[in-house]
Amino acid sequence: FPTAVHWHGVRLENRYDGVPGITQDAVQPGDSFRYQIYFPDAGIYWYHPHLREDVQQELGLAGNVLVEPVASDYYAPVNREAVLMLDDLLLDENSVVPFGEESANYMLMGRFGNVFLTNGEPEYELETDAGEVVRFFVTNVSNTRTFNISFRQDGEPSATPLPIKVVASDLGKFEREVMAQSVVIAPAERYVIEVQFRDPGSFSLLNQVQGINHRMGAFREEVSSLGTVTVSDTRAPLDYSGAFDAERTNDDVIADIDPYRSEFERAPDHEITLTLEVDNLPSAIEQSMNYDWVYFNPVEWTGTMPIMNWATTGAEVRWILRDESGTENMDILWNFNLNDVVKIRIYNDRSAFHAMQHPLHIHGQRFLVLSQNGEPSTNLVWKDTVMLPSGSTTDILLELSNPGRWMAHCHIAEHLESGMKLVFDVEGS
Repeated sequence: FPTAVHWHGVRLENRYDGVPGITQDAVQPGDSFRYQIYFPDAGIYWYHPHLREDVQQELGLAGNVLVEPVASDYYAPVNREAVLMLDDLLLDENSVVPFGEESANYMLMGRFGNVFLTNGEPEYELETDAGEVVRFFVTNVSNTRTFNISFRQDGEPSATPLPIKVVASDLGKFEREVMAQSVVIAPAERYVIEVQFRDPGSFSLLNQVQGINHRMGAFREEVSSLGTVTVSDTRAPLDYSGAFDAERTNDDVIADIDPYRSEFERAPDHEITLTLEVDNLPSAIEQSMNYDWVYFNPVEWTGTMPIMNWATTGAEVRWILRDESGTENMDILWNFNLNDVVKIRIYNDRSAFHAMQHPLHIHGQRFLVLSQNGEPSTNLVWKDTVMLPSGSTTDILLELSNPGRWMAHCHIAEHLESGMKLVFDVEGS
């Protein structure tokens, strides 16, 4: 395959962004291209191809970059750190299920896997001492699956999940650390979380979601194991319980965001609608899809219609980003000046033929999610990818601090291949 490497979430020099046809030519088999990357923001980032991403990323061409903070107290103290790269892979009894040759298949909902992988392995294992606080840097590198992760003691199905401290996401820390029982991570999103394993035993890293049977109209809980943490009887030599229990307020993040607060309440500069057009689908698929109108889930957690999904290609399905002028996908070209601050309102069309969530990624910049469905965000963090549930309205504030021509797109790989992308120019130096 021709290929290129996109450095996801990094506010890097435009010519190294790794998008064939926008920032560089594709690298042909046998050729090479040298990337020179400067990492301005601490956190977990990742790299992947940006050409037939549905194939190359699915087959494992992805990796993490962990950027250490300069300040030693940027994060709270922990006993250890670990990286979790979450993925799934679609296999039959012999090998990987074939991909579309000329264009992606599974175009309707994206390619859900039937085997879960953590760091490329089906059975992730971590060993700790009792009392350890572990900082996990988590990335969702799947083609389409949204994860809802938690930690639960094995053999105790009714046990409360271990508290998860949510520390950071994408390009930095939250304004305030908060405790949660689970964390939802859409494709391409990253989260920094901390978990204390206070007692000896075995604890499962779980993906726990609400699936739906489209034919039967039934919702059901689905729980899958992503790995195991084994906690020994030995006590950790350093006790960070106090630091874990304290939920820090990050004054540095609040100060960084303060200059933008006057922009929060103004009218949007641009609007985008996320929708879908279909053509020439078999009548059986169209009839089955009518159940979507009755049994509605804002997030498509699982691949519940595999045959129908497999049968859809770019010939039948076109996912769309449509701006306020009616212009669509790559016909959109927004123009901004360097250091502009732009408010964008995003509608995810509930009335589309198959409405579902979309993780929207914006290259080379950072943004704040101001509100969703009219509810203001009360704990802000700089993002490069936002999860947009079906039927939702989301306001973001985009800081344009990086010159060049950049892409914004749905990060479901098959939706990107169907054309769900746009470009914008940031002029200045």
